[in-house]
Amino acid sequence: MSPTDQQIAQMLLAGDKPTLRRFYKNHHPRLLSYIASRVKTREDAEEIAQDAFLSFLDSLPLFSFRASLWTFLVSIARHEIADYFRRLYAKKAIKYVPFVDQIYTKPLYSADQTAQAFNAAIIKLTPKHQTIILWKYEDGLSIKQIAGRLGISLKAAESRLFRARQAFKLTYNDQNID
Repeated sequence: MSPTDQQIAQMLLAGDKPTLRRFYKNHHPRLLSYIASRVKTREDAEEIAQDAFLSFLDSLPLFSFRASLWTFLVSIARHEIADYFRRLYAKKAIKYVPFVDQIYTKPLYSADQTAQAFNAAIIKLTPKHQTIILWKYEDGLSIKQIAGRLGISLKAAESRLFRARQAFKLTYNDQNID
């Protein structure tokens, strides 16, 4: 007789490694197939599947058993897929118009010229400013996630991001795009 979802969840929460291996082995192929049908490359699908399993384990204490563990895992995978597309879109947006919420005094040129100016501006920033800018606009992290990574309050993270944006804006506007 196979264990119920509730029993599996309890064993996973208790750190039972054989249960984790069985759960992963039983669900990974189907989850990978599900994700692969929604993203461009197999490598991206594999990465998203790994992220989904890790998020699943992190979220397991919050699981209320109103659905099956499989359904819970798929719902987490759907969120990971959405994050993947947000990051993908953010990277493309940066290449074309960095920080669309900023007003520039210079006209925009080709995407390549703009990307070159962006990269040149990023390189000139302090490492602290570079990190927060890339976390926000390339990795698509929220202010809350940035605050967590830095171990600071939300307000402090907002202030740092504001200062980093200002530094970027000054540096970017100093670029000569011809």
